[in-house]
Amino acid sequence: MMKLIATISAILLLTFTGNAQEVFQKTIEGRVSYVSMQNIYVSFPSTEGISTGDTLSIKSGDKLIPSLIVTQTSSISCVTKPLTGIEPDIDDVVIGRANIVSKAPEVKIVTKKPETERAEKEKISAKRKEKQRIYGRIAVASYSNFSNTDVSDNQRMRYTLSFQGDHLGGSKVSTDAYISFTHRSGEWSQIQDNIFNGLKIYSLALKYDISENTDVWFGRKINTHVANIGAIDGIQVQTRYKKFTFGLAGGTRPDYTDYSINTNLPQFGGFVAHSFKTKKGNASTSLAMFEQMNGNKTDRRFAYFQHSNSLVKNLNVFASCELDLYKLENDVPTSTLDLTGLYLSLRYRPWRKISFFTSYDARKNVIYFESFKNLADRILENETRQGFRFQVLLRPFNYFTASLNAGYRYRKSDPAPTNNASAYITYSKVPWIDATAAINVTMLNTSYLNGMQYAFNLSRDFCKGKLYSRLNFRVIDYNFTNSPTGMFQKIGELSLSYRILKKLQITANYEATLEDSNLYNRVYLGLIKRF
Repeated sequence: MMKLIATISAILLLTFTGNAQEVFQKTIEGRVSYVSMQNIYVSFPSTEGISTGDTLSIKSGDKLIPSLIVTQTSSISCVTKPLTGIEPDIDDVVIGRANIVSKAPEVKIVTKKPETERAEKEKISAKRKEKQRIYGRIAVASYSNFSNTDVSDNQRMRYTLSFQGDHLGGSKVSTDAYISFTHRSGEWSQIQDNIFNGLKIYSLALKYDISENTDVWFGRKINTHVANIGAIDGIQVQTRYKKFTFGLAGGTRPDYTDYSINTNLPQFGGFVAHSFKTKKGNASTSLAMFEQMNGNKTDRRFAYFQHSNSLVKNLNVFASCELDLYKLENDVPTSTLDLTGLYLSLRYRPWRKISFFTSYDARKNVIYFESFKNLADRILENETRQGFRFQVLLRPFNYFTASLNAGYRYRKSDPAPTNNASAYITYSKVPWIDATAAINVTMLNTSYLNGMQYAFNLSRDFCKGKLYSRLNFRVIDYNFTNSPTGMFQKIGELSLSYRILKKLQITANYEATLEDSNLYNRVYLGLIKRF
């Protein structure tokens, strides 16, 4: 009788759960692992269900503040950019909401010998390691510009696909892709002349796991161990042995004019990386050597070194440098050792409520193939990225954050030094309206301009987090050294983002720039579907 009851119970359980599938939203807790001048890196136990474009929140007391936008993801970390002037500190708690598809396991009643059960468990364990994970995003966006001046109005459409598939069909094959296509109204002829004037393939690659520790990538891919080199069109092989990772790569560089494939720009090289963890922290070091060519001639031969560690309590260190090993002197190839890129940063947090950050940046300027920033933002970014930078971050009490920043740069090519300073004050629980408010003042002084920028930001969630709203107002007051006219602008911005379904989101943004009697308008509309 007991066997009969057990059998009937198992059959009923199989009937109700065998094909059950549920989509639910899971809250994942991560921590800030590294903060650079451009990005904030967040580590998670797993990023399954988190996609590019998602908003992450920083935990402040008992309140979650939407603070970070995800720009890239890996299996256990996210690269993000701040939404406001708040710059989180190392080890700050970050909350993400991931959409997870859960399928109930099948229930089977099988009687096997112990040896067979052991073999079966080993097979199941191997299959679990190759469990398929697929997540991505499809987005359609419209960027419209119009004004009351003689400047021609324009509209830009942008379509993007972001896709990452791990162990497709339970196999050893994985894929990674990030593709965008952009075109302006009335300029379709440029796309017809060259499809890559609109099509940008930032990543499109397949990975095959040769073994548990060795894999190979085919296609266009940025290797995180040598990210400064950029995308590699070709083949990349890497293998792990204990705490070491060894890699080789060969192929070509994307064309620097339109980011298309250019077989006339070959490159090849290799790297070795070492990382380890202790109870006090972790450390990682990598060294790479690459040769880049133009046709059959050497264009550049260089070495790249990178190191980061948190072995000393409350101290995070990061350093990277590039050394050119080759140059032409009077058309004669010679070996050299020139430091062509250097970045150093230290973050010290002696107490929970205060942290200090300093850095030196002598890296080359970034080239953007796509940019949607206005003129004031581009000027500020170009003039503050390089040089020395100092920051003090204060959190004297709950919900309140203050940040003081200063920067200094002097290059041989600069007629005069560049100085900048800024202050942020953020309060995340404004009485009566339960919103986050931020105030920012920035001073910029260069060889060709000096001026101030004032900003006020207010943001709040509605409808239990489904609707995110943001209101921003800025005043730009720049005076140009060699021009009697300056730049005085008042910029107002309103952003709304509504999550229609768990994986469907619509975003609208309006920005108005008032300059003298001229009004410039920018409208953004976007629809994002995640899967």
